[in-house]
Amino acid sequence: MKTTIIASLNDGVNQFNELISNLDQTAFETNYNNKWSAGQDLVHLIKVLKIVNIGFTLPKPLLHLMYGVNKNEARSFQLLQTLYKNALEGGAKSPAIYIPKPVLFESKNHLIQKHATLNQLFVDKLNKHSAIELDRYRLPHPILGKVTLGELASFTSFHTLHHLELLQSKLFR
Repeated sequence: MKTTIIASLNDGVNQFNELISNLDQTAFETNYNNKWSAGQDLVHLIKVLKIVNIGFTLPKPLLHLMYGVNKNEARSFQLLQTLYKNALEGGAKSPAIYIPKPVLFESKNHLIQKHATLNQLFVDKLNKHSAIELDRYRLPHPILGKVTLGELASFTSFHTLHHLELLQSKLFR
C-alpha cells in the first residue's frame, strides 16, 4: 500500500508541476470562471503539504492522546475519494488557511521547486511509518474528519490529482 501511495504522490506532483512549468504568464495568473488560477492551485497544494508534513512529524503518543487511535479497517483510496467528492458536491469548501491569495508569474519556478521539495519531505516522512502505524494513528481532516495517517497519505495523493484535473479542465476547456 505505501509503495502505491508514494508512486501516486510522486506521479501526481510531477504531472502537476510539468503542466504548471509549461504555462505562460496569462495561463498561470488568470482566474477562469471565478475559480483559482493555476498559480493559486499550486500554492494551495503547497499549503496542504506543509500542514501534512507537520502532522506526520507529531509524536505518536501525542497523536494517540489528541485524536485517539483507529479501531476500524482503513478506508480505501476509492472510498475516501468518493467521500471527498460527495462532500465537495454538498458544498464543502477549503478552510481559509488553505485559500491562496493571487500568485504572480515571477514566483512560478520557485513554487514548483517548493512543491516538489515538500512532496519529497512527505514521502520521506511516510517511509518512516510502518503499515501498522499508518493504519493506527489519526489526524483531523477539515472535510473528512479523523483519518488515519495512511488515509491522509491517500487523500494527499488524490487531492493533487483532483487539482490537476480541475486545472486541465480550466485550461483546456
